[in-house]
Amino acid sequence: MNVAGQDWKKLAVAFSFALLVLLCSGLLLLTPPVWQLKKGPIEIMRWPKSGAQVFVVGPETPHWTPIHKVSKHVINAIMVSEDARYFEHGGLDWREIQRSVEFNMEQKRYARGASTITQQVVKMAFLNPQKNLFRKFREALGAVLLEAILSKDEILEWYINLVEFGDGVFGIQAAARHFFQTTPELLTIQDGANLALVIPSPNNWSKGLRQKKLTPFGHQRYAKIIEEMYNLGFITPALQRSALATGDFGRPVKSYEPKEGDLDEKIDLYPDLHERAAPPPAAKKAVVPHSKKHHP
Repeated sequence: MNVAGQDWKKLAVAFSFALLVLLCSGLLLLTPPVWQLKKGPIEIMRWPKSGAQVFVVGPETPHWTPIHKVSKHVINAIMVSEDARYFEHGGLDWREIQRSVEFNMEQKRYARGASTITQQVVKMAFLNPQKNLFRKFREALGAVLLEAILSKDEILEWYINLVEFGDGVFGIQAAARHFFQTTPELLTIQDGANLALVIPSPNNWSKGLRQKKLTPFGHQRYAKIIEEMYNLGFITPALQRSALATGDFGRPVKSYEPKEGDLDEKIDLYPDLHERAAPPPAAKKAVVPHSKKHHP
């Protein structure tokens, strides 16, 4: 190979390397700073009805709730509602993305999203709520990186502390107190499903929570969440029926059909918390032998 050919080869390699560096730098600049979630707290912008506000959120802040202090029923209901394959994907759910693209093309509008819980954390922490392809691209970049630097439980912990449940109620601690006058660890299956069903559109779908009465749409969505919790093994058949029988804030959900014996059936909601001890055996009465009488 002549000298000119070698020079062109070196120039092509240098140009390719420079292009790669430029591309990586551009992607890095577009990626939301998700590494800040490794430690926290962070400043975030929220958009309640009253207008945009800045909040400080993160571990060790007053309203932060560690994931181990949240009822597992709430976590399961949220995953079923928002991202059933959460523990299977790496930040992006390509199956759901394909389904959404196909559905939106049929509807000829943006009618169905495919954001994972990880993507939603990126959006809530660093991006605005506007729906456009550029924001979705940045959201996807951030989700892939976030999955690489945080565990699934850590991402879930950020999610439950960032998500809105309606009426400007942000985070699971505020939601438990505002809607159920309790703490996150004491929320029931019914509470969890009622909270999870409003997440996709909290301001529009939280009417049932505010009025303590499910809307017709709320009945359908609640029953779907409970059905999926059962299908995925999160609850037993008895707990499923119990959740449907009392899901409308103590009243039956419309899809619930009582069966014979339901009223008499006793459901042990927490079978692992205690053992049913057999009653102690009855004490035996001592038998006193009759003394023989001696007659003179």
